[in-house]
Amino acid sequence: MYTKRFLDKGLNVVIDRCNFDQQQRKTWIDIAYKYNVPIDCIVLTTAEQECAERIQSRVNHPTGVEGESGVNILKRFMKNYRPPTIDNPEGLERILYLDPSPEPYCTPERIDSIFTLLNQCSLLK
Repeated sequence: MYTKRFLDKGLNVVIDRCNFDQQQRKTWIDIAYKYNVPIDCIVLTTAEQECAERIQSRVNHPTGVEGESGVNILKRFMKNYRPPTIDNPEGLERILYLDPSPEPYCTPERIDSIFTLLNQCSLLK
C-alpha cells in the first residue's frame, strides 16, 4: 500500500477518495493514528445535479464513471453518502467543506488557497 510506504518515509499523504461513509473513512483514520499523523478532511459540496452533468460530459475518464452508467453509479453513491460532521468528527482533526470552483482546471494557486482555508479551520479534538 503506497500510503504506508510514504508514511514510513516521513512524507505527507493525500487520500483522494470518495469514502462515502464512516466505515470507509475509518480505514484511513486508523492508519493515521498508527503513524501519529494529523488527519484532515476536505468535503466537496458539489450538488448532485452538477456532478451528474459533469459525469454525462466525460469521455474516456480513467475511472470509467461516465455517461448514463456513471450517473447510475452517482445515484447509488448519493443514497449511501454520509459525510463527516463537526458534531461527529470520527477522529478527524479538521473538516473543510469546499464549494465547487468556477474554474475548470486546478492550479497550484488554487491548491494553496484550499490549504490556507483548511489551516484556518478550527481543530476538532
